[in-house]
Amino acid sequence: EGGLSEPLTSHESTNLLLPEGNREGASAIMAPSLQAETVTLATAQQVAGAVAHFLSLAVLLVVSIWVFDEGMGGGGLSWKKGDAKRVFNWHPLLMITAFSFMTVASLAFRPSIPRISTFMARSTKKLLHGIEWTVAALSATVGLVAVVQSHNDAASGFIANLYSLHSWVGVFVIAMYLSQFAVGTCAFALDIPSIFTPAVKANVVMVHRFVGQFVYNLTAATILLGIQEKEGFIGCNYTVTKADTFPIQHFFDIPKVCRIGHFIGILVVLTTLCTNFALYSFEKAPHRNR
Repeated sequence: EGGLSEPLTSHESTNLLLPEGNREGASAIMAPSLQAETVTLATAQQVAGAVAHFLSLAVLLVVSIWVFDEGMGGGGLSWKKGDAKRVFNWHPLLMITAFSFMTVASLAFRPSIPRISTFMARSTKKLLHGIEWTVAALSATVGLVAVVQSHNDAASGFIANLYSLHSWVGVFVIAMYLSQFAVGTCAFALDIPSIFTPAVKANVVMVHRFVGQFVYNLTAATILLGIQEKEGFIGCNYTVTKADTFPIQHFFDIPKVCRIGHFIGILVVLTTLCTNFALYSFEKAPHRNR
């Protein structure tokens, strides 16, 4: 049957250039090096996955501190009318909660790591993957309810909805998420054989992985936009009387609530980096001669 062949590894491509009698020796020399590189990358990815789990908990802890800071509308949480600023505080808390569960769900399989733990059946991993993404969806839904309620609170004063880039990108993320969730449920949870044949599922799973990682990364970007927008309302600037050529000396002139917000953003970036590194399929990338 016709089709594209798998990309050649470095020792395979080198062997094609050698006389037939010398190919076996070249493979014997290069194979251990490639194997060592694979093991090193696999270990690094396992570490990155563990760090991503830790960071997802850390960012959840820090955002909990953030929403209780006095600079966040007096600090604290509420669902009462007339207390819109505290109602809004549910939004960053629950969106970060959704992001943390998305991190754990994304790392449920880690297909790029050859030594995946064998104590858990794949069906169990699929179930946990679905539950974690469902919890993320529920957290995000309540977080959206909070921001809409806080903006439409007559007692606190109305605020426009969907006016910022953060909100526009957020709507796109939600649409992508719902599409991803629906396809994943139909193809892998309900497993409808008349529609999702083995051949179709083989293609769907590749698209599912791509879209899932795209949605995860875009969620991180949307969170960063949201932090920037909130800090714009708070006011993170400080007064200078001359050229600010050594801004680090003014670190503590930045309001504490803004420093916490910055730290949350850095944690989100690091979590996203570790998660993407843990998920990347290095062994599928073609090796090139140096």
